[in-house]
Amino acid sequence: MQSSPQFVGIDLGTTTTGLAWIRPDGNPEIVPNADGERLTPSVVYFDPHEDVKLVGVAARDSGDPDRTVQLIKRHMDDPEFTVSMDGRIWTPAEISAIILAKMRRDCSQIIGPIEDAVLTVPANFNELARKATLAAGRIAGLNVRRIVNEPTAAALYYAHAQKLRGRIMVYDLGGGTLDITILEVDDHGIRCLASEGAGRLGGSDFDERILELIADAYQSAHGVGLWENELERRRVLQSGEDLKKMLSKLRQASETVGSQRGGVARIELTREVFEAAVSRLFTRTILLVEQALASVRFSPQDIDHVALVGGGTRMPGVRRMLKDYFGTEPKTCGNVDECVALGAALFAMKGADVEEVCNHSYGTLALVEDAATGAETYANTIVIPKNTPIPCEQSQTYVTSEDNENLIEVEITQGEDSDPKYVDIIGRIALKVPPNRPAGCEVTVTYRYDENQRVKATVRDERSGKTTEVAISYEGAGVLSDSEVEARREAFDSLRIE
Repeated sequence: MQSSPQFVGIDLGTTTTGLAWIRPDGNPEIVPNADGERLTPSVVYFDPHEDVKLVGVAARDSGDPDRTVQLIKRHMDDPEFTVSMDGRIWTPAEISAIILAKMRRDCSQIIGPIEDAVLTVPANFNELARKATLAAGRIAGLNVRRIVNEPTAAALYYAHAQKLRGRIMVYDLGGGTLDITILEVDDHGIRCLASEGAGRLGGSDFDERILELIADAYQSAHGVGLWENELERRRVLQSGEDLKKMLSKLRQASETVGSQRGGVARIELTREVFEAAVSRLFTRTILLVEQALASVRFSPQDIDHVALVGGGTRMPGVRRMLKDYFGTEPKTCGNVDECVALGAALFAMKGADVEEVCNHSYGTLALVEDAATGAETYANTIVIPKNTPIPCEQSQTYVTSEDNENLIEVEITQGEDSDPKYVDIIGRIALKVPPNRPAGCEVTVTYRYDENQRVKATVRDERSGKTTEVAISYEGAGVLSDSEVEARREAFDSLRIE
């Protein structure tokens, strides 16, 4: 066993979580948990009989959906989402921290103490979701050295393991999210050019479609529904996931399902029927591919390699669709579920010359005058455009619109649309200024975007020289303050997590 603290990379996934380290020979390796699993299901079960939290397969198979939490990653960007269990409220960051603590404790028994970590997130994660991920790592007792986008980590692994160079499109279809990222890779480093994604499009959505096919077939054969409660539905969902995996290898597969009302039935399903049922999901993914290419004015022929990441890319329909679109066979690695964690470990140990980009635009709401008509409209004005290389700092100067203003209020937005209805307000700044000011005073708004893709904003009143700066903060039942994160971290040491 190693005695010195280890640098690790952790892929905190929607459906599974993986931890990797760097072996003495310089190659990354997945570290199994205490149950011998290379990937741990991202599921937490709260035992009602004793104060223990189960994580992984045991949690997934607990048989009590009311006390089981899964797909928590899909709620990291929801400031109001919480889980109530035994009189205590748990935030998404705390649920995720339970999973991370399980990984840290189990894997440290194999490779030695774990303190420093690089955590990965989907490229499309917004500011709140990234903050929640950082908080989860801190609560779990990790020193989070960096947040890295999952496609970037995967590209780093492909560059290391397969020596891929040139323009690479990473197609990352995980359990809950889809990321499409275009990167340039050479011997000097990795430069992200563009990224598009969907936070509600992943393998679990394909599982829901196959669940519908199974339920419809059972209804037709027996005249009754296949489930009456969430526990029964989840059992069928697991069977559907197994059936999906079989159809990735065979053109026809079957699964036995049943209920107390209709008895047992053998469901036969062909790959063609399944692919027809998920055709709209396939179409959504290729639309994001086209959107990513368009953002950098590339054609499919401008891409040297397409690298597959995530369990969803095992579906033959995905690989065939990408081959038809790009004209070449997409690249794959030994295990597409593990390459993100492996790439994160490379980054954690060696560091890397990685240049990522803003995955959202950041702006300010302001009155904008039409030069032709003189009409004024309230609009979102972009300060940092999407796909700007980071870290970065950009400013925009505005003018006050009324006499005698003594308080300047700035609303910080995230999104690309000029219409305020279609962007998110992620923060507000208020700056007191001297009285008796005329309209037309200049106010400069500056945004700084750091390597973890966190935003800070500064407002400067040019007339008085007064300045205020804030880091973006959020409010809601599911959001923890810095002091609450530290308090939770201390309390986590006493939790029993298995």
